[in-house]
Amino acid sequence: MAAEWGGRERALALTAAGIVILGVMLGRAAQLQVFHGGHYRSLSMQNRVKVIAIPSPRGRVLDRQGTVIAESRPGFALVLTGTSNWRPAVNKAARLLAVDSLGLQSAVRQQRSAYPKDPVKLARDLSPAQVALLEEHLAELPGMRLEYEALRHANYGPRGSHLLGYVSEIGRRELESRREQGYRFGDGIGKAGLERQYETLFRGADGCEYVEVDAHGRVQGGIPQMPELPPLPGVDIVLTVDWRLQLFVESLFEPGLTGAAVALEPGTGRILALVSRPNFDPNLFAGGVAAADWDKLSRDPSFPLWDRAIRSLYPPGSTYKVVTALAALSESLITPEIRMRQSCHGGMRIGNRYFKCWKKGGHGSLDMRQAIVQSCDVYFYQLGMMLGVDRLNRWSAAIGLAKATGIDLPQEADGLIPTTSWYEKRLGKGSVTAGIPANLAIGQGEVLATPLQMASLFAALGKRGLAARPHLLLRAVGPDGRLISGEQLDTVRIPIRPEHLAAVAEALDAVVNQPGGTGRAARVQGVTVAGKTGTSQNPHGDDHSWFVGFAPYEDPVIAVAVLVENAGHGSAVAAPMVGKTIGAYLEMTREGPPSLAAAGAP
Repeated sequence: MAAEWGGRERALALTAAGIVILGVMLGRAAQLQVFHGGHYRSLSMQNRVKVIAIPSPRGRVLDRQGTVIAESRPGFALVLTGTSNWRPAVNKAARLLAVDSLGLQSAVRQQRSAYPKDPVKLARDLSPAQVALLEEHLAELPGMRLEYEALRHANYGPRGSHLLGYVSEIGRRELESRREQGYRFGDGIGKAGLERQYETLFRGADGCEYVEVDAHGRVQGGIPQMPELPPLPGVDIVLTVDWRLQLFVESLFEPGLTGAAVALEPGTGRILALVSRPNFDPNLFAGGVAAADWDKLSRDPSFPLWDRAIRSLYPPGSTYKVVTALAALSESLITPEIRMRQSCHGGMRIGNRYFKCWKKGGHGSLDMRQAIVQSCDVYFYQLGMMLGVDRLNRWSAAIGLAKATGIDLPQEADGLIPTTSWYEKRLGKGSVTAGIPANLAIGQGEVLATPLQMASLFAALGKRGLAARPHLLLRAVGPDGRLISGEQLDTVRIPIRPEHLAAVAEALDAVVNQPGGTGRAARVQGVTVAGKTGTSQNPHGDDHSWFVGFAPYEDPVIAVAVLVENAGHGSAVAAPMVGKTIGAYLEMTREGPPSLAAAGAP
């Protein structure tokens, strides 16, 4: 009886324990499914559903006539989305792509350390053969997928590379400041030129699609109840540039020539062409620049990534003599007819130094007009000493030098027109001797300017004092054809008396068209070109060759500055390049510029 009771007791105890366990299980199930069901269903959905971004194509770049200079092209990338046990798949992908697996693993670790849940683009801009191979083995690459991407393409390769700039992968530091704007690792971003200046316009809005994935991260298909959100393309930028002229000016820089050229429209500031040599191919950066390509570009002693048109500062040489002449006229130190006390006999002594003129035999006694025509250094040495450093600085600033022009490109240099305090801060009190303003007056020494600044200055001289801010944007057009932004014209009158501007402009006419003028190589049949040669000393090698001019003299439609490094006299190299540029543009526009009206400009 006792044994029977003991068996019943154990059975009751087991039954009670079973009821308690079942109660706990039912309670936990209720907790999971009833009270926290929504939360866990959401987690399950997150594991089962992935959001795949649909890249937006960047807006196009077009010239004033509608020529497409840059646009987006399709590409494919291998993307890692899995967050656990990814090394075997990465090693397999490295073998298929014939790349270093340790390098891929390092890239994954670096990104995942900062953004552990973001997709990692293991390889970009895959070739058709690579895409086919990966497609064949995709089942062996859990947590990976092939993803479409829109890559930037410069349609003319290196042509116009500095004004266009380039697009490359966003860096970690950039991403920290732009993540809230929707940028992710692997996204392209404008790094230089127009691509950087108008990044917010070029970049559209990515779309997305929802897909179902298995436990290994492989895509199983779309989800009908979650429709795709299409991407919104970026804004098209229409430029003031005439691409025909751009290509022509590029062709004038023969292999081995280093320098820059700027052509713009006086009175409006519209950039017609902007060239810097040597150049580079923006397409190298589109899918992430290869290490070998970057090493070659960054180690190249000619600095092909550097925009010489807006960032390089050069002594302007004798092209600066127009500033010295205008300053002396404005200060009533001379009249156009006055001759200097000392005639030119090939040089003059200033203090304990002998300052040479470029013409060893000298120019004799000259008035201002002939001093500009023949580019007599001795005449301008004397003007420089009469003016002094600070008045040269003041009038240079009034005319528009010593500060950036404000062109819509990043990283434009300011230029330099030194003052007495500038010298004393560097060289000490009493450091400004008579020889310093004499040297500055001929565009040597510490006076520095960019080719863009000189083109803008001569454009204002051609328009008899009407200065216009140089710019590239003609209009910005949305994907629906809506005008987003129009051209912004910004003009000002420089504070120089009309008769003084006229006197200097007449001298520039004579530089090109009078017998004995230094700029006769810039002449163009059927049109009057005006301008000034310059040969600037270079402490690192041969002299630089300058010419800056405009045409037609009576009412110019184009101003051009050409600077060729280490090329010698401006009359021999830069002047004929400017003449050819002016002639080509006038021929191109002989029937007028209907392209501007077509592009929506005023």
